[in-house]
Amino acid sequence: MGLFSKFEQHHKKDPMQRVLESLHGCLETKDEIKDGKIFCPEWNITITPEIDQLEQQMAVLNFYISAPDWEEPLFECCAGMGKDTDTAIGMATGSFLFAFMQGIALMRRGEDEVPLESEFVGHTHRWSVYKSNVVGTGESTEDDDDAKAVTSVYWNLLKEHIAKRLGNQKMCYVKIYAAKAVGADGEQITGECRINDVPSDELGALVGEVAAKWSVQQFASQKQFFFIKQDSETVLPYPYSVNKINVLREKVRTALELFGGIQTQEDYDTLPDKLLAVLGDKTLTEECFSFLPEICAEHAFGQITFSEELQFSTNSGLVTVYKNQLADFYPLGNLMFGLFDSGVFGEQTNDLYRLLISLSSIGSGVQQLREQDRELEGCRMVALIFNVSEDFEIR
Repeated sequence: MGLFSKFEQHHKKDPMQRVLESLHGCLETKDEIKDGKIFCPEWNITITPEIDQLEQQMAVLNFYISAPDWEEPLFECCAGMGKDTDTAIGMATGSFLFAFMQGIALMRRGEDEVPLESEFVGHTHRWSVYKSNVVGTGESTEDDDDAKAVTSVYWNLLKEHIAKRLGNQKMCYVKIYAAKAVGADGEQITGECRINDVPSDELGALVGEVAAKWSVQQFASQKQFFFIKQDSETVLPYPYSVNKINVLREKVRTALELFGGIQTQEDYDTLPDKLLAVLGDKTLTEECFSFLPEICAEHAFGQITFSEELQFSTNSGLVTVYKNQLADFYPLGNLMFGLFDSGVFGEQTNDLYRLLISLSSIGSGVQQLREQDRELEGCRMVALIFNVSEDFEIR
């Protein structure tokens, strides 16, 4: 048996090793394999790969990328096809390297940055934007001789819309995916724009309009990332900047335990005071009380389209923001579902989930629709309105 045959046989037995070795030495900086992860000392980042799906000619890989100066890990999912599993893994890791990690390299080196300004609740924030290469599959849809122009197509289209969705985060990332397929049933257009891995229907539709104009005989797709880093001078103080995820996870767990103790209307009415007593943060108390039930309901009724915005009712009137702008909205939801999945609430998990839905305004709205015999599919709900106290800080 030759050397290559031994190599191929080894990886058929150990596909994760194939993933790691496909990444090792292919980044734009030195790296090492450590404890099933890729560590880059110069950039101080860690890449944790995960095999999501593996078949004879197809691989789906998840990548979690973390760094001490980021508030949360970044996530990317890549698929690859090939003549065998080994080739499919190579294609998936190549997709990750040529777009996502190429953009990370630009950000870590501070190269080719584009300035951007945004406004959030009366504060100006300045940003540096790093645009990855556009990685295409299938038929060519752009003039490859003008690479810089190609990398700017989606940014020029979306930059004003993205700026409206920036809050006080230290960093965020945007994924663009466009595709067009032509077959016997006609054209199928895909447009996707995800901000911190949360899809925006509005921006996805704009991306889809780009793909719709392509001249394609069978199939073409493009993928690109924007990494958007806030200037340190405009970052406002945030109470959980250090070890954010671990600190908030415990607070969310405590909040859910208190929700689980609701038996009467009085229990519900006194819940905010109980939350404040243990969380010690007025804003986080109101966020947990208001956000967690609605997030559960959005998850439960996925056939409904929900607004990307929400409103806070204050003494000064209504303040409208995008959910992406808030430091806690999506992180609280992710931590809650992570706790549910971990089994920490045991047999009470489903009961707690249903209780939260029953406490939401979305749940009440769905109940009204059902009483009217209306279909949920295709329904669009307007922005939620939360009544908040004078002490509440929109952050």
